[in-house]
Amino acid sequence: MSGSLLKSALIIASVTSASFAYASTSPLQSTIISFEEQTRPTFVSHGEISKKRAILGEQSLLWKWRAGDILTIKKRIQRYDNKQAKKAFGKKATQVISFWVYNEVPLDQSMTLLLSKQGNNPSEKAINLNFKGWRAFGLSLDSDFEHPVTKELDTVQFVAPTHESGELFIDRVMFSIDDGRYQWSDYHVKNRMAGHFPEIDFGLPTSLPEATEQQKQALNVVKQKTITLLADSNIRLPALRAKFDDFQIREVEGVIRGRHILTDKQQVIYNSRYLLPGDLEDFKEYAILGKKDQFGIIKHLGYSDLMLDIASRYVKTKDAAERAALSEMYLLMTKHLLDQGFAKGSSLVSTHHWGYSSRGWYSSALLMQDVLEQNDLLPEVYDALLWHAREFKASFDMEIKPQSSNLDYFNTLSRQHLALILLNPDEKERVALVSKFGRFITHALAQTPPSSFDGLRDDGTAYRHMGHYPNYAFHGFDHIAQVIYALHGTEFAVQKPGLDKLKKAMIAGWIYSNPVVPMGISGRHPFDDLSVKRYTQGMKLLAKSYPQLDEELASIYLQIRGLSSKDSAKHFGKTILPATLPEGSWSFNGGAFAVHRHGTQMAFMKGYNDVVWSSEIYTRDNRYGRYQSNGSVHVMPYGELKQHGYQENGWDWARNPGATGIKVDLDKLESFTRDSLMMYSKEGKSAATSLDQKHTLFSHKHVERKYPNFDPTFRANKHVLATENMLYMTGNHISNSLSESDEATETTLFQLATNGSATSININGSLHSDANLNITLNNHDWLIDSNNVGYLLIDVDPVRVTRSVQHSRHNKTKKATQGEFVTAWIDHGVNPTNAHYEYLVVMNATAKEMQQLAQRYQNAAHDASEKPGEILETSDNHHLVRVNDLYGYSAFSAAHFTHGVLKDVSQAAQVLAQTLASGNVKLSVSAMDLNLVKEWAYGPTEAPNKPVIIELTLRGKWQIDQAIRHQYRDNTTIVTISSLFGAATEFEIKP
Repeated sequence: MSGSLLKSALIIASVTSASFAYASTSPLQSTIISFEEQTRPTFVSHGEISKKRAILGEQSLLWKWRAGDILTIKKRIQRYDNKQAKKAFGKKATQVISFWVYNEVPLDQSMTLLLSKQGNNPSEKAINLNFKGWRAFGLSLDSDFEHPVTKELDTVQFVAPTHESGELFIDRVMFSIDDGRYQWSDYHVKNRMAGHFPEIDFGLPTSLPEATEQQKQALNVVKQKTITLLADSNIRLPALRAKFDDFQIREVEGVIRGRHILTDKQQVIYNSRYLLPGDLEDFKEYAILGKKDQFGIIKHLGYSDLMLDIASRYVKTKDAAERAALSEMYLLMTKHLLDQGFAKGSSLVSTHHWGYSSRGWYSSALLMQDVLEQNDLLPEVYDALLWHAREFKASFDMEIKPQSSNLDYFNTLSRQHLALILLNPDEKERVALVSKFGRFITHALAQTPPSSFDGLRDDGTAYRHMGHYPNYAFHGFDHIAQVIYALHGTEFAVQKPGLDKLKKAMIAGWIYSNPVVPMGISGRHPFDDLSVKRYTQGMKLLAKSYPQLDEELASIYLQIRGLSSKDSAKHFGKTILPATLPEGSWSFNGGAFAVHRHGTQMAFMKGYNDVVWSSEIYTRDNRYGRYQSNGSVHVMPYGELKQHGYQENGWDWARNPGATGIKVDLDKLESFTRDSLMMYSKEGKSAATSLDQKHTLFSHKHVERKYPNFDPTFRANKHVLATENMLYMTGNHISNSLSESDEATETTLFQLATNGSATSININGSLHSDANLNITLNNHDWLIDSNNVGYLLIDVDPVRVTRSVQHSRHNKTKKATQGEFVTAWIDHGVNPTNAHYEYLVVMNATAKEMQQLAQRYQNAAHDASEKPGEILETSDNHHLVRVNDLYGYSAFSAAHFTHGVLKDVSQAAQVLAQTLASGNVKLSVSAMDLNLVKEWAYGPTEAPNKPVIIELTLRGKWQIDQAIRHQYRDNTTIVTISSLFGAATEFEIKP
């Protein structure tokens, strides 16, 4: 570089002031350079401190540059390569430089960022100045330059463009460790992510026909219905004004100032828990675009939600003065947001998980369309909203692909997508876009995506994060149904295949909730009380969106809402009888779970396998959820969790109801990684098959992974045959060898909080409510818990029953908790070898029924037919049980059976057979493998799902429907079944 250029450089020298000279105590402690001194710092040779604009604090550095000037920051930076960053961060990470620049006059020129040791052999990156407003830049020191930045970094330089002169405001220059996925390319800087997030392309033809009058009317209908659905609040002006004032937005002489706005996820780059005190205080003054702060530090929340609240009030009030005040607030919020860099072409380092933060902005823009148009802001807002939606390009392009059924899109941006295209200023394009949108939603709902991509499956499961996930699905159901309703009755309507697929998923949710979602499928949010009630509005709207009212959905809606047939006319315009709670049995192999319902109680059976994860564990969510799917069997009464004894305070995370686990302490149970943990089994199996929606056979083979604080020797098999009000529970091959002396292996029957009441449990006909209950039960004993669930012990290790105060921790905060619980578990001892159990669970049990069942097992010593259930065969690979006239065959691989109609099975499968009085036999057969093509390590593929072909060899020659492929060989019948995605085939055979 020439001497003349160096002479004109602005030099920020090494400093020893307390504000910058500190020893970093952690790699996660960000190094922040800001400009908050009252006068120009001594280490700045020229330039000025400005209060005109700022990001962090109240001031920034104003650089009045001339062509070729160089701004130099001379400071030693501790470097971390990607490997070191990952170790500190806990998952894929990288050290980044990030900084903010405000440009008042866009230039079609670039300045250059140089990073070096004393100016030698710098790493460089061009920064395009083709923008007005604030922009943030974030670059990986290891991955975004031609060569990794020097390990001895001590010099940061900004080289001005080679032509003209100008002014730039610079603020919050920071070196930090960030998630390695989230430094995105944009119009102003190109990095390694260039091309990863291309812009949305609606793919419209260059020539479009004029809109017909019918289409214009249909568009207006859709728009008005959408506005009505989106304007769902009616907060009065004083409350809106108070919230608005909290964001401190003001415009003076054309300069917009206010709190710095960022999305919740944009906090991550700061590693805020490690910030120095002064930096943290400035950071706390930021505001969040959405309504959530995952770290609990920033208190100024809900910026875009306020925009929607203002817009909702605007469309509802008729008061001219109030509308003017609302309009003024909304315009200031819009201008501030654009000025902050939420504009077309600006990635702001990254805006991932965009929908959660921004949905209020999209919705409000449609409601305030006239105000934006009158103030010449609509094109800029439209372009910004379209640009930032590129994260969901697979949906916004409206071309059907495996990635197009994103539940996050259904939840956070499907309504907003419709609002956006309704804002399109070209009427011909608007018609084409809404028409394409309706077709897209039809197919996005109706398709069954391959592998583990997001979307709705044929068994009613709904995939997000590569597995069934009600916490995403239920919100998505509600919002996509609103979209469907907005389009209903027009030529843009969603068609029947899409309606039917969503209907099936909604009804499935009603079946596997009671009405709260059980812990086994609570994802990373145990005890958050997610309920089927979350999408009742969506259910109502979907019922109304069929050509004629769907009375099945309408009746379920009434049941969930607790409404009567008298209420139905108000909601549906006709008399509809409310549904009764479902009763029966269902298999959901897409989620490795099964449901058996009797009366108002629901038994939920959950496992995991090679393509269905056991639980979702994050650093700060569900830390102790390892046993969530270890063959858990959870019998839930209808109602809220706490009223039936399920509470987080004091919950023993190692004792999940029905599951077998090792009783390790919470430190060992906590996830070993700072990354997410969604554990799959490389060897284990889990699946179910149901017959006549009355009976279910569920099996789970647990093989623990080799992870820190896990026991890779831990094995356990579980089999459940559910029928009527009984679950016949058997377990075998329970073994492990690496536990400490105080770490027993246990199978939990139940743990229920007493809620401070004198809760009684019935043990062998005697009620026990004493505060210090501690009793051991053995074979032939029985008990009934406080939810009227009975347990008859048939062949078990000692069963411990206690009532005590349990001490635990909160799954998110680790805060100590406690609560009084009655808990019962089978104690298999420390490091058992081939332990087993056999017991009955009785739903809606009475003491009389339990006594009768116990007596039948005692009578079985003289008459084996007295047994309601028995194990006929068992090994580590196969298992056969009988309950009354039902036979449950479980095979974890090809297996031979010596009892009953089934002789051999060629693949891992479940076969449930019922012998009828006529001598006929009904069978239900399903594969244990979903057979999804998946790139092991991470991610789904676009390869189509393939069925599993199962060959059954039946003893004897049977008559079978010609639709079932079969042949005869010697004195056997060979039946060939195709099971796609674990689906069952039911058929009847005759002698």
